[in-house]
Amino acid sequence: MSSKEEKINEINTDKFSTDENINRSSNFDRRVSNRDYNNTINQQQDVINKTLDNTLHNVKKSTDEAMREIPKYAERVSEYQEQTIRTIQDIASDFIESEKEVVGYFQSQVDKNGIWDFYNPQKIAQNYATLVNNFTNYQLNYSNLINNTIESNMKVYNTALQQTRDNLKTCIKTNTNCIKAFNRDASDFKY
Repeated sequence: MSSKEEKINEINTDKFSTDENINRSSNFDRRVSNRDYNNTINQQQDVINKTLDNTLHNVKKSTDEAMREIPKYAERVSEYQEQTIRTIQDIASDFIESEKEVVGYFQSQVDKNGIWDFYNPQKIAQNYATLVNNFTNYQLNYSNLINNTIESNMKVYNTALQQTRDNLKTCIKTNTNCIKAFNRDASDFKY
């Protein structure tokens, strides 16, 4: 071989060797890059999972705290109902005591003035008794109406809450299925 051919072979060998080194280096860089990418993805997934787990823990903590408060709320409602009934009873008692005083006053006036027929204390007492009974019944009925309204509203609220939960479950499932399908389709797609 001539020296010119030898130089060409030497240059080609060097070039081949350099190309091979570049390919090896490129493959190594791709492997390192893929590994770094996978590590980054795994770290991000871990951070997301920890954040979601922390959020779930906080939600559970808040709902447990709310559950512990239920007896206090129930006690307050019960106290409100008892107080309402006691107030109605006090009003009726005060009214009856007032009636007794009025009847006693009329009785003393009748006895004093002798006009029994004009001021019939029995008739006055019956009218007051009817008035007190009607008032008491009205107040108790009104209290029952309020309690029934509160109970109905609580039932409606619970039904709405259950429907919201069911709707959110469906929405979450739909979103999850959509994302899974998108990822499956994206992985099938060749660049």
